Amino acid sequence: MPPIGETIARRRVFWFLIVLVVGPTLALAFYGLTGLKDQRDATEARLRERYMLQARVLEGGIIARLAEEDALLRQALARQSPEGVSIALATIIAESVIIRDAWVVGDEGAPRAVEAAAEGLSANEPVTFVSTEDGGGLSTVAVSRVREGLTIGYRIDPDAIDAVIIPALVGRQFPSERAQYGLRAATREQAGEPVSFERLRRNLAENLAESEPMIDRAMAPPFEQWRITVVPPLDTGPGSSAAIIWTVLLLAATTVTGVILMGRAVVQQVRLSRLQTDFVSNISHELRTPLTSIRLFIETLQSGRVKDPEKVRECLDIIATESERLTRKIERVLTWARMEAGRRTYEFELVRPVDLVRSSLEAFRAQQLHGEAKVSLLVPEDLPLVRVDTDAMADSLLNLLSNARKYGGEDVHIRVLGAVERRWVVLTVADDGPGIPRDERKRIFEKFYRPDVLVSRRTEGSGLGLAIVHAAVLAHKGRVDVESEEGRGARFTVRLPRA
Repeated sequence: MPPIGETIARRRVFWFLIVLVVGPTLALAFYGLTGLKDQRDATEARLRERYMLQARVLEGGIIARLAEEDALLRQALARQSPEGVSIALATIIAESVIIRDAWVVGDEGAPRAVEAAAEGLSANEPVTFVSTEDGGGLSTVAVSRVREGLTIGYRIDPDAIDAVIIPALVGRQFPSERAQYGLRAATREQAGEPVSFERLRRNLAENLAESEPMIDRAMAPPFEQWRITVVPPLDTGPGSSAAIIWTVLLLAATTVTGVILMGRAVVQQVRLSRLQTDFVSNISHELRTPLTSIRLFIETLQSGRVKDPEKVRECLDIIATESERLTRKIERVLTWARMEAGRRTYEFELVRPVDLVRSSLEAFRAQQLHGEAKVSLLVPEDLPLVRVDTDAMADSLLNLLSNARKYGGEDVHIRVLGAVERRWVVLTVADDGPGIPRDERKRIFEKFYRPDVLVSRRTEGSGLGLAIVHAAVLAHKGRVDVESEEGRGARFTVRLPRA
């Protein structure tokens, strides 16, 4: 568990990140969303203005088409005898697109609203439009005076206008427009008063002067039950609000991801700082120990208290051993410094794996000061050659052997194995020591890191050995892995490409 002071420091760093990263990001997001909203509102306003004008143009085109239809109908009936009017009406209804029903005013079956409109019809008003109830809904009927003594009424079909007339008008008036235009009939409680053609023109002129910002727009009376609708494309109309929603989600996800990544980076830097502090403390202690021994035995020899030649030789041997130990520690730190700075150079040559392992074992046995560990060499002589820097790879294997000896205990049994796996030459250093805890395995190759177990506290180490091994193997285009179970030892496997 991290110390309380370190935990408080991490919390402070986290909240600092919240203020430093989340605050400006949310401010930028709010500014961007405000800009997007303003842009959407401006676009929507322009679209509504354009579509409103187009709806008015369509209304004029519909009324003009109704006038044309009425003129054609009156021409077709003008010269018909009274007996032939009904037959001609039936033919017109069958051939017309927008006429649904027709009656001769005065005959049985004509709606009362049509009869009432015909009574006030004058010669100057050849056609009058009136709204009538039709099955609970409101329909538009045209009352037209064909000639003296012949007045007819006919119901206009809004569905036909929507399906036939409007597409033709849109194709002619707005050929490149992608919006969807339509006409739908609404219902109301009571029918309106008859409206003459001249009044219809005035109503339309008055309506054109208005600036009502609507896309679902009612036509001028008596067509108020008809509403012209304009549905803009999804990518340009009000539906673009979905883009704002996705933008908000993207900005929120980016903010959260950024905070998490920066938080992890800062926590890793805090952890690395602590490891560096521990490294300085450990390496200072490890350098001081051999220096103290060397100084102690030199002072002993200088004082002349040791006269026996055998004792003198023993003191000199200890001084030499401690000097070599001190040199190895300093060389390890310098090696890592060169790797970090990118100044480490490798001289590759073809080497037999078994010779590489034997070179590491010789150096390993020379370093054992407190009795030799039991080591089994199980590397076949006929393994394929590898192209390596002999010193670098021998030192890497030596690091693995030394770790197995240090952390495995006094009675540890170390095995060095060799095999071939497809394009790899595999060298494994295995021991039967206490093993490595699961949560430590992912970090043991980090620089300055030492497993936080009791055995690591009792042994010397800088936390650079496995980091140097990992960097050296990667430089040889290989990889190093670890397998371990607590209480059942550890296996470090180095895979090198075959030559």
